[in-house]
Amino acid sequence: ANHGPVYGLDAELKAKRDASYDPQLENEAKTFISANSGVQINDFHEDLKSGVALCKMFNKFYPGKISKINTGKMPFIQMENIGNYLDACKAAGIPVTDLFQTVDLFEAKNLNQVVLHILTFK
Repeated sequence: ANHGPVYGLDAELKAKRDASYDPQLENEAKTFISANSGVQINDFHEDLKSGVALCKMFNKFYPGKISKINTGKMPFIQMENIGNYLDACKAAGIPVTDLFQTVDLFEAKNLNQVVLHILTFK
């Protein structure tokens, strides 16, 4: 969802996040997800925001732990997949500090945190 331009402190924080984004780390994360999910990741945000690739990747390492992977295109369905993935990560013992928020991925609010999470998961 587009919430319009950001101002003040929010703009400063966004600029700081954008400046710390490393395309090389993104490529490493895309390669890892593609290799372990069976889903080709070309555009990091667009190809991951449905949550399907993340759920498939998780199930490769923890078979059957995410029993329902929704393939619908509705936003709430896709956000449910991301939520299921994050819940499964918590249940597997991944520290909450290494996770991201659903909006970080779905709305591309903080893709840097998503990349760092994938590299930690790896």
